[in-house]
Amino acid sequence: MVVLLRPAAGGGARRGGVVPTERWFWFLGEQDAQGIALPVTLLFALLVRWCVALHGYSGRGMSPLYGDYEAQRHWMELTVHVAPSEWYFYDLAYWGLDYPPLTAFQSWVCGRVAHLIDPSWVALGQSRGIETPASKLFMRSTVLVLEALIYVPAVVLLFRSRQMPMNWIARETSIFSVLLQPCLIMIDHGHFQYNSVMLGFLVWSVYFAARERYLLMAVCFCLSLMFKQMALYFAPAVFAFLLAKCFRSPYGVQLFVKLGLVVIGTFGIMLLPWMGSSAQLHQILIRVFPVARGLYEDKVANVWCAVNAVAKLRVMFGTSALVRLAAGATTLAFLPSCVHLFRAVKRSAVGQALLPADAVKLLCYGLVNTSLAFFLFSFQVHEKSILLPLAPVLLLIHEEPWAVNWFVQVALFSLYPLLFRDGLQAPYWVMAIGWSLLRSCPACPADKKTPLPVLNAQWLTMLAMVALHAAQALIPPPPSLPDLYVVLNVMFSCSMFVIFFAYFNYRQLTLPLVRARTARSRTKKDN
Repeated sequence: MVVLLRPAAGGGARRGGVVPTERWFWFLGEQDAQGIALPVTLLFALLVRWCVALHGYSGRGMSPLYGDYEAQRHWMELTVHVAPSEWYFYDLAYWGLDYPPLTAFQSWVCGRVAHLIDPSWVALGQSRGIETPASKLFMRSTVLVLEALIYVPAVVLLFRSRQMPMNWIARETSIFSVLLQPCLIMIDHGHFQYNSVMLGFLVWSVYFAARERYLLMAVCFCLSLMFKQMALYFAPAVFAFLLAKCFRSPYGVQLFVKLGLVVIGTFGIMLLPWMGSSAQLHQILIRVFPVARGLYEDKVANVWCAVNAVAKLRVMFGTSALVRLAAGATTLAFLPSCVHLFRAVKRSAVGQALLPADAVKLLCYGLVNTSLAFFLFSFQVHEKSILLPLAPVLLLIHEEPWAVNWFVQVALFSLYPLLFRDGLQAPYWVMAIGWSLLRSCPACPADKKTPLPVLNAQWLTMLAMVALHAAQALIPPPPSLPDLYVVLNVMFSCSMFVIFFAYFNYRQLTLPLVRARTARSRTKKDN
């Protein structure tokens, strides 16, 4: 049954206090047109993605190595023509495969389809740097199809589930906002990657957690981790949540054993082609976790890169010392959130249980805080890794509207140096302004639910970001500081992410949890 809060008399004034996306769904509700809301959202999201895809991408025309676009295409080429035993050894100097096996299997499937359509797109050794219109159309289409198959259904089902209690307008607004957030669109459909697959499996794991299907939750998280190793950012929160569930009587031990078997089985199936050789498994491990690359890559808005502006850590310390430093700092950063998550969920074993909505909310806060801890303090962080904390942040968009809107703005700003190199300035500005107008602009229209001090602070940060953009466009950096504006972007964005990290931890630790007395155990034997 659709729940729609219709405006009473004077509803126009009431609608003046909401953002344009909410007013759009108010309009559909007043016209009894709720049935077209989701199709229109999906079509608009498709249109925006395709418009972004018409612009540049990573490494466009930049021989001999090109960029991420060529890396993804090259992996299709090698997985189609080379035996799995050679996938992680083949020509490592030219975009050697450095993602877990599920990415390799995805590349193989896409490569087989490409080979059926036009073998020249994935011809071994002869298709390097291919940028024909037809091949680019195919590559862009693979991102759209995989996102539509994995990420989009997970988002829709999660927000439409009973465990996400909100009225129809809030539900549809949340779906619209999550699917139209600019950072994922700019990276996957502009820069070119398949992050929506990894993040889609994460959202599926949250969905199954909400449905109390913990074995399926574990499977989906393992698939996320086996698609991209960066999903480790979420592992402490997922582990704490599932471990706490195992303390519930009377079936906690059974659940623990089942979870162990499911995790081992999922990883075993993914690694099956290489299970017969320890050398193969060792090579996969080396390629997936390239410690030799250093503390961070390029200019990323995390603590180590920001500190490097005044203290050259990579000169002062060796790689092993930096690994230990990053590991220790990351653990200290995520530990309070994970301990709180574990204790809050574990207490539901004694006569009372968390309401499903609160359990999901608590899990999302835990995912945000652990992934932000990894982004800020861990070893080998990419600028694109901000997509990981951004994914669970967006799942809190109904709970934390102003914080989520603000976080998205800063995250997109932090990606600007990367997008600038890819020639994506035009879609960047359209997406940034579009998000601000539709979701979060402090004045157009003002969201009356946002505290005035927050609006003022948001105004100041927006002005600071615009000022940095204007300076970069109008004032050349001094020859002695060619990366001046990139470093300023890093330091500003990092300071904002640290503030958000403190805020979301505070929100988790002070979250009011409603517990419902239960006459029977909520844990089924088969879970």
